[in-house]
Amino acid sequence: MYFETIMIAVTGPSGAGKSTFCRHLISLLPKDKSLLLSQDSYYKDLSHLSMNERALHNYDHPESIDFKLLLEHLTDLKNKKKILQPNYDFKSHCRLRNNKVIHPKEFVIVDGTLIISQQKLYPLFNLIIYIDLNQETCLERRIKRDISERGRTKKCVLEQYNNTVKPMFEKYIHPNKQNADVIVSGENNKELVSNQAKKIMNIQKSLQIM
Repeated sequence: MYFETIMIAVTGPSGAGKSTFCRHLISLLPKDKSLLLSQDSYYKDLSHLSMNERALHNYDHPESIDFKLLLEHLTDLKNKKKILQPNYDFKSHCRLRNNKVIHPKEFVIVDGTLIISQQKLYPLFNLIIYIDLNQETCLERRIKRDISERGRTKKCVLEQYNNTVKPMFEKYIHPNKQNADVIVSGENNKELVSNQAKKIMNIQKSLQIM
Protein backbone atom coordinates (compact mmCIF):
# COMPACT_ATOMS: atom_id res chain seq x y z
CA MET A 1 0.00 0.00 0.00
CA TYR A 2 1.36 3.44 -0.92
CA PHE A 3 1.92 5.98 1.82
CA GLU A 4 3.69 9.31 2.19
CA THR A 5 6.35 9.16 4.91
CA ILE A 6 5.93 11.79 7.64
CA MET A 7 9.28 12.39 9.36
CA ILE A 8 9.39 14.26 12.68
CA ALA A 9 12.50 15.40 14.59
CA VAL A 10 12.28 15.71 18.36
CA THR A 11 15.31 17.56 19.67
CA GLY A 12 16.52 19.73 22.54
CA PRO A 13 18.93 19.53 25.50
CA SER A 14 19.91 16.29 27.21
CA GLY A 15 17.44 15.48 29.99
CA ALA A 16 14.70 17.76 28.66
CA GLY A 17 12.23 14.90 28.22
CA LYS A 18 12.59 14.05 24.52
CA SER A 19 12.30 10.28 24.97
CA THR A 20 9.22 10.61 27.19
CA PHE A 21 7.65 13.00 24.69
CA CYS A 22 8.40 10.55 21.85
CA ARG A 23 6.84 7.60 23.68
CA HIS A 24 3.65 9.58 24.31
CA LEU A 25 3.63 10.78 20.71
CA ILE A 26 4.05 7.26 19.29
CA SER A 27 1.15 6.05 21.46
CA LEU A 28 -1.14 8.68 19.91
CA LEU A 29 -0.25 7.92 16.28
CA PRO A 30 -1.83 5.09 14.25
CA LYS A 31 -0.82 1.71 15.67
CA ASP A 32 1.77 -0.28 13.67
CA LYS A 33 2.38 2.69 11.38
CA SER A 34 5.01 4.49 13.46
CA LEU A 35 8.64 3.93 14.38
CA LEU A 36 11.13 5.67 16.63
CA LEU A 37 14.78 6.18 15.72
CA SER A 38 17.32 7.39 18.27
CA GLN A 39 20.32 9.52 17.39
CA ASP A 40 22.15 7.62 20.17
CA SER A 41 22.20 4.48 18.02
CA TYR A 42 24.50 6.34 15.63
CA TYR A 43 27.38 7.08 17.99
CA LYS A 44 30.63 6.28 16.20
CA ASP A 45 32.33 3.03 17.16
CA LEU A 46 35.33 3.55 19.46
CA SER A 47 36.57 -0.03 19.67
CA HIS A 48 39.93 1.09 18.27
CA LEU A 49 40.55 3.19 21.41
CA SER A 50 41.56 2.07 24.89
CA MET A 51 38.97 2.30 27.68
CA ASN A 52 40.85 5.29 29.13
CA GLU A 53 40.73 7.06 25.76
CA ARG A 54 37.03 6.28 25.39
CA ALA A 55 36.36 7.76 28.83
CA LEU A 56 37.95 11.05 27.73
CA HIS A 57 36.03 11.24 24.43
CA ASN A 58 33.60 14.14 23.88
CA TYR A 59 30.28 12.37 23.29
CA ASP A 60 28.38 15.66 23.16
CA HIS A 61 30.11 17.06 20.07
CA PRO A 62 28.39 16.59 16.68
CA GLU A 63 31.51 14.76 15.45
CA SER A 64 30.75 11.93 17.89
CA ILE A 65 27.66 11.01 15.85
CA ASP A 66 27.77 9.28 12.47
CA PHE A 67 25.43 11.79 10.85
CA LYS A 68 26.48 10.66 7.40
CA LEU A 69 25.01 7.22 8.10
CA LEU A 70 21.95 8.70 9.80
CA LEU A 71 21.29 10.91 6.77
CA GLU A 72 21.61 7.86 4.52
CA HIS A 73 19.21 5.84 6.67
CA LEU A 74 16.61 8.60 6.94
CA THR A 75 16.75 9.08 3.18
CA ASP A 76 16.25 5.34 2.67
CA LEU A 77 13.26 5.27 5.02
CA LYS A 78 11.81 8.28 3.21
CA ASN A 79 12.17 6.27 -0.01
CA LYS A 80 10.41 3.22 1.56
CA LYS A 81 13.62 1.17 1.95
CA LYS A 82 14.56 -0.88 5.01
CA ILE A 83 17.73 -0.05 6.97
CA LEU A 84 20.19 -1.82 9.28
CA GLN A 85 20.33 0.36 12.38
CA PRO A 86 23.53 0.17 14.47
CA ASN A 87 23.29 -1.30 17.96
CA TYR A 88 25.39 0.88 20.30
CA ASP A 89 26.54 -0.20 23.76
CA PHE A 90 26.94 2.73 26.19
CA LYS A 91 29.06 0.81 28.69
CA SER A 92 31.78 -0.18 26.21
CA HIS A 93 31.24 2.80 23.84
CA CYS A 94 31.25 0.37 20.91
CA ARG A 95 28.83 -0.82 18.29
CA LEU A 96 27.67 -4.39 18.70
CA ARG A 97 27.61 -6.76 15.75
CA ASN A 98 23.87 -7.41 15.69
CA ASN A 99 22.37 -4.54 13.69
CA LYS A 100 18.61 -4.04 13.89
CA VAL A 101 16.49 -4.35 10.75
CA ILE A 102 14.11 -1.37 10.53
CA HIS A 103 11.32 -1.38 7.97
CA PRO A 104 9.83 1.87 6.61
CA LYS A 105 6.70 3.16 8.29
CA GLU A 106 4.28 5.97 7.62
CA PHE A 107 5.41 7.98 10.66
CA VAL A 108 9.11 8.19 11.54
CA ILE A 109 10.03 9.95 14.80
CA VAL A 110 13.72 10.83 15.21
CA ASP A 111 14.88 11.55 18.77
CA GLY A 112 18.21 13.31 19.23
CA THR A 113 19.92 16.12 21.12
CA LEU A 114 22.22 17.13 18.25
CA ILE A 115 19.69 16.74 15.42
CA ILE A 116 19.00 20.49 15.60
CA SER A 117 22.70 21.19 14.87
CA GLN A 118 22.57 19.39 11.51
CA GLN A 119 20.92 21.64 8.97
CA LYS A 120 21.60 19.11 6.21
CA LEU A 121 18.91 16.94 7.85
CA TYR A 122 16.25 19.65 7.95
CA PRO A 123 14.82 19.04 4.43
CA LEU A 124 13.91 15.47 5.43
CA PHE A 125 11.66 16.56 8.29
CA ASN A 126 8.03 17.58 8.00
CA LEU A 127 8.21 19.00 11.51
CA ILE A 128 11.03 19.83 13.98
CA ILE A 129 9.94 19.89 17.62
CA TYR A 130 12.29 21.38 20.23
CA ILE A 131 11.76 20.23 23.83
CA ASP A 132 12.77 23.07 26.14
CA LEU A 133 13.61 22.85 29.84
CA ASN A 134 15.86 24.67 32.31
CA GLN A 135 19.37 23.22 32.65
CA GLU A 136 19.08 22.52 36.39
CA THR A 137 16.18 20.11 35.87
CA CYS A 138 17.89 18.60 32.81
CA LEU A 139 20.96 17.81 34.92
CA GLU A 140 18.89 16.18 37.68
CA ARG A 141 17.17 13.96 35.13
CA ARG A 142 20.46 13.10 33.40
CA ILE A 143 22.06 12.00 36.69
CA LYS A 144 19.16 9.63 37.42
CA ARG A 145 19.13 8.21 33.87
CA ASP A 146 22.87 7.70 33.46
CA ILE A 147 23.26 6.01 36.84
CA SER A 148 20.31 3.63 36.36
CA GLU A 149 20.55 2.95 32.61
CA ARG A 150 24.17 3.52 31.58
CA GLY A 151 26.20 2.30 34.55
CA ARG A 152 27.72 5.71 35.38
CA THR A 153 28.57 7.23 38.76
CA LYS A 154 27.23 10.60 39.89
CA LYS A 155 30.77 12.02 39.86
CA CYS A 156 31.29 10.85 36.28
CA VAL A 157 27.96 12.36 35.16
CA LEU A 158 28.73 15.73 36.77
CA GLU A 159 32.20 15.86 35.25
CA GLN A 160 30.83 15.09 31.78
CA TYR A 161 28.08 17.67 32.20
CA ASN A 162 30.49 20.46 33.16
CA ASN A 163 33.22 19.51 30.68
CA THR A 164 31.20 18.71 27.56
CA VAL A 165 27.39 18.54 27.92
CA LYS A 166 26.81 22.15 28.96
CA PRO A 167 29.49 23.71 26.66
CA MET A 168 28.21 21.74 23.63
CA PHE A 169 24.62 22.68 24.46
CA GLU A 170 25.59 26.35 24.50
CA LYS A 171 27.57 26.05 21.25
CA TYR A 172 25.54 23.69 19.05
CA ILE A 173 22.04 23.19 20.45
CA HIS A 174 20.70 26.37 22.03
CA PRO A 175 21.78 28.67 19.12
CA ASN A 176 19.77 26.48 16.71
CA LYS A 177 16.64 26.45 18.86
CA GLN A 178 15.19 29.17 16.62
CA ASN A 179 15.24 26.75 13.67
CA ALA A 180 12.60 24.50 15.23
CA ASP A 181 9.05 24.63 13.89
CA VAL A 182 7.61 24.17 17.38
CA ILE A 183 9.03 24.73 20.88
CA VAL A 184 7.30 22.91 23.73
CA SER A 185 7.97 22.52 27.45
CA GLY A 186 9.64 19.36 28.72
CA GLU A 187 7.43 19.25 31.82
CA ASN A 188 5.75 16.04 30.63
CA ASN A 189 2.51 17.75 29.61
CA LYS A 190 0.39 15.16 27.79
CA GLU A 191 -1.89 17.86 26.37
CA LEU A 192 1.09 19.39 24.54
CA VAL A 193 1.98 15.98 23.10
CA SER A 194 -1.62 15.47 22.01
CA ASN A 195 -1.57 18.82 20.20
CA GLN A 196 1.56 17.82 18.30
CA ALA A 197 0.02 14.47 17.36
CA LYS A 198 -2.99 16.32 15.90
CA LYS A 199 -0.63 18.60 13.98
CA ILE A 200 1.19 15.57 12.52
CA MET A 201 -2.09 13.98 11.46
CA ASN A 202 -3.05 17.25 9.76
CA ILE A 203 0.26 17.16 7.86
CA GLN A 204 -0.58 13.65 6.73
CA LYS A 205 -4.04 14.69 5.55
CA SER A 206 -2.64 17.66 3.60
CA LEU A 207 -0.15 15.38 1.82
CA GLN A 208 -2.91 12.94 0.92
CA ILE A 209 -4.92 15.76 -0.66
CA MET A 210 -1.99 16.98 -2.78
